[in-house]
Amino acid sequence: MSINPSGGVWAEVAGQTRAISQLSQAAAAARDLIAAQNHPADPAISPDDATPTGGTDIDSGTHRAAMTHSWLVVGPPGSGRSTAAKAFAAALECKDPDNPGCGICPACRDVRQGTHADVSVLTTEMVEIKFDDVKALVQQAYRRPVRGEWNIIIIEDYDRMSEYSSNLLLKSIEEPPERTVWVLCAPSAADVLSTIRSRTRLVQLSLPSPAAVAELLVRQDASISPELAAEVAAAAESHVGRARALAYDPQLRAERLGMLRMISQMHTTVEAMWTATALVKLVDKQAEALRGANDREERAKVLEAFGLAADTPDSRLPRDVKSALRGAKLSETDAHRRARRASFDTWDRVLGDISGFYRDVMLAQVGSAQPRINLSRPASELVDAYVAKVGIGPQSLAQTTSRLEAIRKTRRRLMGNGNIALDIEALCVELVDRNRAK
Repeated sequence: MSINPSGGVWAEVAGQTRAISQLSQAAAAARDLIAAQNHPADPAISPDDATPTGGTDIDSGTHRAAMTHSWLVVGPPGSGRSTAAKAFAAALECKDPDNPGCGICPACRDVRQGTHADVSVLTTEMVEIKFDDVKALVQQAYRRPVRGEWNIIIIEDYDRMSEYSSNLLLKSIEEPPERTVWVLCAPSAADVLSTIRSRTRLVQLSLPSPAAVAELLVRQDASISPELAAEVAAAAESHVGRARALAYDPQLRAERLGMLRMISQMHTTVEAMWTATALVKLVDKQAEALRGANDREERAKVLEAFGLAADTPDSRLPRDVKSALRGAKLSETDAHRRARRASFDTWDRVLGDISGFYRDVMLAQVGSAQPRINLSRPASELVDAYVAKVGIGPQSLAQTTSRLEAIRKTRRRLMGNGNIALDIEALCVELVDRNRAK
């Protein structure tokens, strides 16, 4: 059996050679295991060749290639955890006899489109995954696959699950049904309960290089120029989703540049207060756009389930479809939680962009040859102008360091339910440059 980690569904996973090798070999081992179970009398096929040896022992080559029922995919935001998990699911369900994860068979296509009957994905736009959603998945884990060989359950953002909900998963992960595979995704193994962590096979992802992200964007869409791909990959700090959003949305790029210009040109406390107000309005606008996009995506999924196009107007929807849409509408409490999550995510991105600006300033101040985050000409000129204004001496470098620390503390306060308006005003005041270069 041939394995082509560089193509098929694996081509969507940017810069994760080691993880792709681990998962693709596991998919091949899973296929051998299925063959052994389906042909127990065939002496040429031994179940021991693919039977997992358990736990997180993946150091030896034999164990690394083995299939197991519970996986933990960890990596920083933007590393492609959910993409890797879905690629693995597609490889497990793939019907190509020679290349698990071919990317072109109906099973691979359905998994990638989110319509495969045996692959369930739990994601949340809330601050926390709901207990009832976890309970439903545990119940689903005990059904047999109806179309493929495996019943696969992927939980994105596992770190947003409470300890109570995690304990509900424990028995199913510890003693899973024969054909059920759990794939949990989290930023790090430390975000997972030790009782869960010890019963899963670890897959470690790293943040891909900007070059790998740029190459992926160009390969997926030839309309994205290599120059633009390089700029947005660097600006997104290798976060694939953010890079793709920047590549497709000129307004988002313009808003990012305008925000950096405001930050770099603050000179007084009054200007800092005006900038803080503008930032709050900008984030509110972008968070609202994110919620609207999520609402449209949910509506499209409901319509697709009824065989209707996503752009079908409400006036042409049958009564049962309208009823399904009403049933899918979030409660007031869940809507509030979604809005809160969208706000958190947007602030995290904006503060990351501001931090990236000062990181480029610091690189220039110390004369580092490391690539900048802000590669576009307008953004790079903002960095150069700011450095020319504040200077490159030890005092200026210390001020840049203190500003980076102020941004880090503000991110932590916001994630801890701080007062957004007051925290952003305080940050902008701290970022003001009162010491222009002579």
